Amino acid sequence: MYVSVKFLEQQMGVDPSIARFFVDRKVPENNAFWSNRLLYVGRGNGFIFIPLYYDLLFRLGIPMPWLLAEPHIQFMEQIMHYATKVEKQEMHFGDQVVAIKKHVEQKASNLAFYENLVSYLQQDSIEPLGILGAACPALNRADAFLFVLCDLPLSSDQIFLAVRYWYALITSFLLMDDIYDYPTDKQRQEESSIVELGDGDRGFMRAFAILKENQQILAQINPLLSKDLKRQAEELQDSTLKH
Repeated sequence: MYVSVKFLEQQMGVDPSIARFFVDRKVPENNAFWSNRLLYVGRGNGFIFIPLYYDLLFRLGIPMPWLLAEPHIQFMEQIMHYATKVEKQEMHFGDQVVAIKKHVEQKASNLAFYENLVSYLQQDSIEPLGILGAACPALNRADAFLFVLCDLPLSSDQIFLAVRYWYALITSFLLMDDIYDYPTDKQRQEESSIVELGDGDRGFMRAFAILKENQQILAQINPLLSKDLKRQAEELQDSTLKH
């Protein structure tokens, strides 16, 4: 489904220049994430989080020319390509990290953060390490995206906040997806944050508590986004309770 600049700006608080950049961007060729896609940004959480997160980085004071520079955006797109191959079981998670390192290790900014991120992602079981990682392992499955921060000259304070807002945003989307997919994930015994959080009613209760906490965190930097996520969570909670 088409996502407009107006929707991103008025519904989710995205800067109009950032919204326009991603809405108008052509789908990259030979990229597994955008394979068979006509639009760069669709309504799915897995696509819409990109302009949302780049807007959060812009709000942290990172200049837009750095964020939207072509070499950086192509690097981000390559990360998404590898992530999709991992999801489709066409690539091992560890091989994904090695491949991404080849793109960034010689030019990585924030060397300490880069080394911590590599150590974190190369654990046999990805557990929290410093500022990295959610307590629920299933909510860490998208964290390879944080390599984009290694390609930007950020201060230590900006890195701390960029990671904080990353988890508030991405775990909200992952939780909502897992709530919606719970019956199927349970039947197929696939990774699920709801199962890890206690399964059944307990898992749902803890998931919605995390969503509420995330909304409060995001309200500090983007009140419109927080309001929209609250609406989505409440609609999902009403639907879940009915079943």
